[in-house]
Amino acid sequence: MPRHTKFGPHLSQKLYDAIQRDNEREEAGMHADDRVTCWTHQSWSANCDDLHTPRPS
Repeated sequence: MPRHTKFGPHLSQKLYDAIQRDNEREEAGMHADDRVTCWTHQSWSANCDDLHTPRPS
């Protein structure tokens, strides 16, 4: 894992790789809601669902 990235040292390699894949997919047009990782919390999205404010319908 590169040391110069904005990710902290606490990330596992698997999570780091998944965040990178999500970033690339999002840049290619994937909707942000389809991420399996959370950029803000640097974790799996399922682990931080309750930390995000729901969008108004």
